[in-house]
Amino acid sequence: MMKHILRLGALLLAIGGLTAPAAAFRLIPIEMNFEPSGRGATQIFRLENDAQTPVAVEISIIGRSQDLEGEDVMQPGNDDWVIFPEQLILEPGQNQSVRVQWIGNATPERELPFRLVAEQLPIDIGQAPVQGGQVRLLVQYKASLYVVPPGAKPKLTVLSAGPITLSDGGTVLELRVENNGTAHQILREPTLNLLAGGRSVSVKADQLGGLAGENLLAGVTRRFLLPWPKELPVGPLTATIDLP
Repeated sequence: MMKHILRLGALLLAIGGLTAPAAAFRLIPIEMNFEPSGRGATQIFRLENDAQTPVAVEISIIGRSQDLEGEDVMQPGNDDWVIFPEQLILEPGQNQSVRVQWIGNATPERELPFRLVAEQLPIDIGQAPVQGGQVRLLVQYKASLYVVPPGAKPKLTVLSAGPITLSDGGTVLELRVENNGTAHQILREPTLNLLAGGRSVSVKADQLGGLAGENLLAGVTRRFLLPWPKELPVGPLTATIDLP
């Protein structure tokens, strides 16, 4: 699943029985591009409370990179942003705009990725407190922010491709791909072209479950483990990725 898309999490605040969220809200949109300076450095998000009870929400922004497996590696990020309001209470049925402004580097060399986190606070507003021994679930949204300099573009390079043996004895294809461009790249409808032992095969997106739809941030190297194509002998190979 695309990791740059919204993640809806639950925070467990006690040990015991389970209760539904005291109030729910939505964050719109879940992805936004910012210009490094000028009017495009300010964008508007919207919070909506469709529940029947008030909800307290806190907004923050954190820097973001990726490890080899594509998991977020978080870094400090709030000093380069202005958020208004940072904390708010949404009444039932209320919509609230949140203004977000980039005030950091006006001339970055490549795209800068961040997460905007909208998190429900553990505050009871006009409702009975959670009974002891229960677990309360709080809603958290994570949106993708990108500060995009003019002309930023991704550039993918396959660093290596070959067989590895798993702990269960099975053989899979290990693919390492670097985005040495200046913008992130979503692998939408990729085709993986492989050549080994004088034979070639093109693997379409519907057979690339561990690759299709994934996000590579600028300057990041990702590792993918894929089924070894039955048409190819196990051994050294070369690989390229084509995108529409």
